[in-house]
Amino acid sequence: MEQVNKSESFLKIDSFTRKTVAQSLLLKDNDVIIALDNNLYLKGENALIEDLNLLKKEEKKTILTIFREGSFFDVLVSGSLGAKFISTDSDETKLISEKFSKKEIFDQIDLKEYIAMRDLTHNYEIICKSKSLFAGLMPPMWLAYHSKWWLISLFAVLSFLLISTNFWIFLFGWVCVSIYCYIGQLELLISFALLSGKAYSMILCATDMDHAQKVVREHNPKAKYRVTRLGDPIKSDQENNSKEDKNLKNKISDSQEALI
Repeated sequence: MEQVNKSESFLKIDSFTRKTVAQSLLLKDNDVIIALDNNLYLKGENALIEDLNLLKKEEKKTILTIFREGSFFDVLVSGSLGAKFISTDSDETKLISEKFSKKEIFDQIDLKEYIAMRDLTHNYEIICKSKSLFAGLMPPMWLAYHSKWWLISLFAVLSFLLISTNFWIFLFGWVCVSIYCYIGQLELLISFALLSGKAYSMILCATDMDHAQKVVREHNPKAKYRVTRLGDPIKSDQENNSKEDKNLKNKISDSQEALI
């Protein structure tokens, strides 16, 4: 059996407990730690823990690159992951290193954090963790951008009732809603996604929404988005079977008409 040199191998997550940084980042068993601050990391487990704890003391964040099921993605970390690791073998280390050399590198200042949420039919909603000033200035337009039409209808009815009662009460209500939407916009969007049947899927860093959708699609080729510039996703087996059944019914119907 080949002896693994830990100083020349990557760290692979073997397990982690609840209430750890690894869990908060939605990491999984068998995720491989590839790079820290865009530099290949082959120092071993103890060095990784020390480096991440140092970040926590200095209250800084850095980019941690993860390799999962053939694709890379970045997350921002500011403390030890709280995970147990095993080492990759020489073949796996070589393969991942070659793939990483072709990965596009981004500076931390150019990245934003995103939360990807999905339902059982691969419908995704990707939420940016950065606050948008638009949510505070124009709550109805912000809600329309995120397709929360029932909330817009409720907002319009309440606005009409308030403005017909007293303009100053309406203005006070508008200010309150604006402040609430700006401060709690992330929690609102996550709550809406949970109510629509979606669950947490992954946390990642990307330059913009298009880049975030691309990264998620690399990990799940079946990922579907409400609005996207990407091409069509790979259809699930259930959708393919449904389409085949529909075609079969059409053929049977045509043959029956021909017989008649």
